[in-house]
Amino acid sequence: MKKLRITPLNITSALLMTWLLAQVITDAIAIGTIGWIFLLLLVLVVADQFFRLMLRDLKRVWIAEGIFVVFVVLAIWILRAW
Repeated sequence: MKKLRITPLNITSALLMTWLLAQVITDAIAIGTIGWIFLLLLVLVVADQFFRLMLRDLKRVWIAEGIFVVFVVLAIWILRAW
């Protein structure tokens, strides 16, 4: 059995799912938004698998995925501010 490898994209996906569940429970989110969040989760899973296949070393995966997450957060922040 393979060891479970925790990566920044796994952590981000878990936090996003937790936030989504809290929003659905409190009825504070629209149905259309839920679809976009599931699309984002799909992209995160695909990106995680891509990084794992390209970079076999766990330390390099953490660095690459960490930079990817920071870049995406900054890009979203800049687009929303613009």
